[in-house]
Amino acid sequence: MGIVQRHIFTSVVAGAVALSGSASPASWNDKVLSGEASPHGLTLVAGAHGVQYELRGGAKVELSEGAEFSFEPSLHLKLRKPGDPDTTTRVIHLLHGNAEVTVPTLRDPTAVMVRGPGKLSAVSKDGHMTFMADDVRSTAAAREGDLLIGLGNDWRWLRAGFARTLAPEDPSALPRPVLPSPSVSTESKLTLVRGSESAHASASWPALPNAARYDVVLTRTGKDAAVVSHQIVTETKVGMDSLTPGTYGMVVAAVDKEGLVGSPSAPCSLRVVGVETPEGASVSQDGAIILGKDQRVSLVGADGVEISYGASSLFMGAPSQLGLAHGEPTTVRFRAAGTTAETVLRLAPRGLHAAVDIGPRTAKWPLDRVTIQVDLYDTTGRPIPDESAIDANVTVNLNKIPVKWEHSGHTLRATLSPGTPPGPWVVRAEVRDRNGDLLGRDFLEVAPAEHPTVAVAAR
Repeated sequence: MGIVQRHIFTSVVAGAVALSGSASPASWNDKVLSGEASPHGLTLVAGAHGVQYELRGGAKVELSEGAEFSFEPSLHLKLRKPGDPDTTTRVIHLLHGNAEVTVPTLRDPTAVMVRGPGKLSAVSKDGHMTFMADDVRSTAAAREGDLLIGLGNDWRWLRAGFARTLAPEDPSALPRPVLPSPSVSTESKLTLVRGSESAHASASWPALPNAARYDVVLTRTGKDAAVVSHQIVTETKVGMDSLTPGTYGMVVAAVDKEGLVGSPSAPCSLRVVGVETPEGASVSQDGAIILGKDQRVSLVGADGVEISYGASSLFMGAPSQLGLAHGEPTTVRFRAAGTTAETVLRLAPRGLHAAVDIGPRTAKWPLDRVTIQVDLYDTTGRPIPDESAIDANVTVNLNKIPVKWEHSGHTLRATLSPGTPPGPWVVRAEVRDRNGDLLGRDFLEVAPAEHPTVAVAAR
């Protein structure tokens, strides 16, 4: 280790002296993968979305928004077994901001060194490291693979999963573990929303020792993948609103007091399925969707969702539409594929009926007053709507006539004026719902008073 330390120390000092009066841009063999960086004097400054490079040799470097940095001449360091060739090492001087460095494992690798504004430097020959720098502190973390950390003239290996921070309160930059990934759970893996509604979801996780806060990223997955929200919270729970139908993944990472983000959680998946109701359908007070005989609801964002009916244990892929099973009340159970938690949707037929009665049954005009009575009832036990939810039509000899209905509880009543002679007359009453479905009907033949025939009623 002493030979390696002395060689690295000599090389780093030589490199620093060589660059004492200049800063060089990225090599022409380096490629910008995303974002941009602009020259500011002797340094480069990453743009609003940061910048990501693929360096000559295969390493990838991602620098945060506003990061100040420069590329320095490459070094040749003894990072492998004695007798092996020196390792070409790309050098980045990070003055401010964050750098994520990934070095692929190759037979003839090119390592990456990041130097902070003070005494701290880090070299990665394979794996993933994080380097953070500001005016008073520098942090190097070994995410994957070991790092070689230089603190002034002292070079030591840092095992994967550990970090060191050089700060006024910690001049020796003692190693500490990178915070582990939280175990995240949600109240429900699948939520149903109707029409233009949006969903609310919440997630929680156990508190991690030494965590100062938590970084929460919610991403919409699939072909329209995009970050939906990015929150920094101090509590161990988070709420998410305005979720439209689709698939989401949430990742939580703890952040320590130095601002180093720990290992991210496994993505926690959330599903939101939209239920679009047909025109004329309604929702009861108990949440059931009320459908006509041939009506169906449409499902949005149901790819990868399974359904079952009633108490059945058999699940199948969700179709694009759902209707009543045999015209009867139907319970549909939803679950995300690979999970056991269920969400229930209830469909119900229109249970509203109308008992229509026209009388008296032996009515004669103009002697008798003919009364029409409509009694509304619901076989499903849901509340009875008022008369505005129905359409009651009355005709005399097929001519529609206006009537004035009196509403009392679940009953409608109307009295007809005698028809125009000579008669006889046929009085009909039909009650339909707002979708045109027949709820009930009745008719009555009314004889003229001077005619001996008695009115005969039929239903």
